[in-house]
Amino acid sequence: MSIDKPLAMLILPPIYDFAFFDLFFKPYGLLRIGKWLQDGGWDCNFINSLDYKDEVSLAQIKAPVRHSNGTGKIFRQIVPSPFLKLQHSVVNGTIMHGNIPSLERSFARYGICEESLRLKIAARKPDIILISTFMTYWYMGVSEVVKICREIWPDVPVVAGGIYAKLLPQHCKDVVMPDYVVEGEAWDFLNNFFKQNSLPVCSLKEGNILMDDPVWEDAGVVRLNNGCPMKCSYCASSKLSSFSMGSYRTVFDQLVHLNKKYGTTNFAFYDDALLFKKEESFRPLLDQIISSNIKFNFYVPNALHIDYLDSETILMMKKAGFKEIRLGFESSDPGFHQRNGKKYDSDTFPSVIETLKSNGFNGDNVIIYMLAGLPGQYAEEVKESVRYLKNFDVRISVSEYSPVPGSSLWEESVRKSFYPLSEDPLYHNNSIFPMSWEKYSYKDMQDIKAFARSK
Repeated sequence: MSIDKPLAMLILPPIYDFAFFDLFFKPYGLLRIGKWLQDGGWDCNFINSLDYKDEVSLAQIKAPVRHSNGTGKIFRQIVPSPFLKLQHSVVNGTIMHGNIPSLERSFARYGICEESLRLKIAARKPDIILISTFMTYWYMGVSEVVKICREIWPDVPVVAGGIYAKLLPQHCKDVVMPDYVVEGEAWDFLNNFFKQNSLPVCSLKEGNILMDDPVWEDAGVVRLNNGCPMKCSYCASSKLSSFSMGSYRTVFDQLVHLNKKYGTTNFAFYDDALLFKKEESFRPLLDQIISSNIKFNFYVPNALHIDYLDSETILMMKKAGFKEIRLGFESSDPGFHQRNGKKYDSDTFPSVIETLKSNGFNGDNVIIYMLAGLPGQYAEEVKESVRYLKNFDVRISVSEYSPVPGSSLWEESVRKSFYPLSEDPLYHNNSIFPMSWEKYSYKDMQDIKAFARSK
């Protein structure tokens, strides 16, 4: 590290929620910017608030349980729930009387302790502070980081970017209050800022796309394609970025680089549409991986599109080292897909499951994602989907719908929810079941999830 170079501090903030599990949760976008800055003549100091190995936190908090594939729990500290204020309040004209779902559950701060976070931020004065954001209802962690940075380095510009910043820029400005909120491409904003402040300007380069850091030791993440070509009503992916094909050679080089530098073997694909036009990108990547004879373990936490899977691709994935397959099924009801975006043909689903099993992916390694609790959805519709999936001996994952600003369902969700969704992103949290109604209650949801887990 040279003292002659300007310093950018990159911060992954802590998370406030009812529960959090690190399913290959990595700061991909933040460390992609870090690499871009380093190539442009900057030093970068990455602060990982989700570092489960942090020594200061280990001395104060119980060590989290981790798994061999790089997933697991994170430091957890119980904190007062922000939802307690609703206990006897009127929300959208309805008297809640303390029956808010999840009030009986503990609310927690996930991440390294505040003492450690402050020490890391204070270690060296930066020229700019970049904070990553994710779920809209996780903004409390971003607020904490901004506040600490203001106290320690009051004259250093603080910039927030990422999902929450893009989807709710005005809320971020008004409530979190960084100096700048990045609503578009980070590269464009930062270079304009650098020019205005006589700081080194950077240019995009082909090649390695992620900054080196020990965060990649247990598991790495890569992204082959950017964005998603589909327009599902419950998703805002198209608002965050347009779809573009990536370079399979760049991704392969990144896999090899991290494997050689850190011995990383576990990798997750962050793609929303990994199989789209797979003949041009994904299958050539699989060819390179198979030919390399390097042992990798691959995972797809964002799920795959069922219609794009075929027997040859499944066989190649098995040979390349894919350990499990997650599929975006959502519902067995044809009407659901007509209303919300057709993700697959129901006639192809049984054959895809059969092909997966014949190629070595057993029921425990095939996870089917269902989406439940959309505005106006009936509990019986979801239960029928679970009944259908139980015929296939697969793992069923029922995910509660979370209203997403910018999605097609957002305005309807705002109208129908008991909660003030447009006022506070905390109410987007699917743990409080924001779209509960008389035909689909919080208890219905818990019963359906228990039914999905039963044998």
